[in-house]
Amino acid sequence: MTDWRAIPPVPALAFKHVALHCAPPERVFLTTGTTQGREQRGHHAMPDLRLYHAAAVGGLRDFLFPDIDALPILSLIPSTTEQPDSSLAQMVEWAIERFGAADSATFATAGRLDVEGFAAALRQSERDGRPVCIMTTTGALIRFFDYCRDMEWAFRLPHASRLMDTGGTKGASRALSRHGILHAIWNTFAIPGYFVTNEYGMTELSSQFYDNVIRDRYHGRGTHRALAGPHWLRTLVLDPGSLLEVPPGSPGVLCHIDLANAGTAMAVLTEDVGRVSEDGLHLVGRVRGAEARGCSRALADFVT
Repeated sequence: MTDWRAIPPVPALAFKHVALHCAPPERVFLTTGTTQGREQRGHHAMPDLRLYHAAAVGGLRDFLFPDIDALPILSLIPSTTEQPDSSLAQMVEWAIERFGAADSATFATAGRLDVEGFAAALRQSERDGRPVCIMTTTGALIRFFDYCRDMEWAFRLPHASRLMDTGGTKGASRALSRHGILHAIWNTFAIPGYFVTNEYGMTELSSQFYDNVIRDRYHGRGTHRALAGPHWLRTLVLDPGSLLEVPPGSPGVLCHIDLANAGTAMAVLTEDVGRVSEDGLHLVGRVRGAEARGCSRALADFVT
């Protein structure tokens, strides 16, 4: 086989039913998209965690921290102690280890969002003039917006502060459009849209997509907001009936080819619908009847 497009894709659902690993796993991460119990969740059994580490840190460097080596990371995502089978929790832990200053902290513990502690860290950033990075699920972020509205709070974080959110609005207290989220981030934190990146990832993948805005601004490129991935991660947009590529710009089912999945399944056929433009990948929605999933859903029961 000489063409990456010819790699037969494995449906993401197969991770629920088949042992897709070439050697005994070093770590097993579970999907979060079902309420039917652990045995019905997808299992990504990674034989060599170094691949995931290299892919995760490399993507974070390119898309979230291209201009800075370290700064305080304030996380509204539970740690691996709280959620040891969460690939997102592991990614955030590595982000804090590699890019986090000494006063980085996690404010999602014991089933709760510590909004008072989080707010105190934001106020400290305002006083010190030190930029921070907020890492959060979109659902937890919207819950914090609502808390700030009720408390009449607003923060003015220093320039170069940034925010990464992930998981969509599943499990959020209310639905909010992407434009609405960016507007609320500015009103709540004074972080401009060009320092806000949405992350799109899957437990079944070792690499992640991010909004291109921080990376492209750093490199002086003018583009429209779209998802982009590292060079070892590529996407095919397929017709759901024939699994043939659709014309450029047309929507279809997404198939991701991730070289960091070398120990499991490199080509993963998702249930996500999207299209590709010259700026990057645009998510459109889910295949009709597909299961709701995502890390925000996992946090749906967190209370403030």
